[in-house]
Amino acid sequence: MITNKTMSQIEMNKAVIQRYFEAYNNKNEAVLDEIIDPEYVDHGQSAYMGSPGIGVTGAKHDLQNSLYKLDDLNYVVEAMIASEAYPDLVGAYWKGSLTPKATYSETQQTSKIISYRGVSIYRIQNGKMVETWHVFDGLPLKLLST
Repeated sequence: MITNKTMSQIEMNKAVIQRYFEAYNNKNEAVLDEIIDPEYVDHGQSAYMGSPGIGVTGAKHDLQNSLYKLDDLNYVVEAMIASEAYPDLVGAYWKGSLTPKATYSETQQTSKIISYRGVSIYRIQNGKMVETWHVFDGLPLKLLST
């Protein structure tokens, strides 16, 4: 049975995830201080960076790394799913686009826009992200590695 308290928690958790995507779109790492738990673990990073991102510092590093290597970074959340059975989990189906920068040796400058899609699952506690898992397709991994 859905209660007002459960629904309120689900909507608040979805709002946290929407703010996370807005932090990337607006290049605003200060938002991460508000929505990332100090014990946060980004399990998705281990797939492409070799180790999980940890805490607010890890989340900020991920954003800074993306902004250093990529131009025109933009995300659109196409669907967000959460349920009363697991109110601390939010799933997001999203699409992203970017243009690689030529600021580091492994990338040749190109004006080609790369589009990709992904699914992410976020665990929220007390209004902050504590864990994240990502799966995405269409993005060359060499753009993300450090």
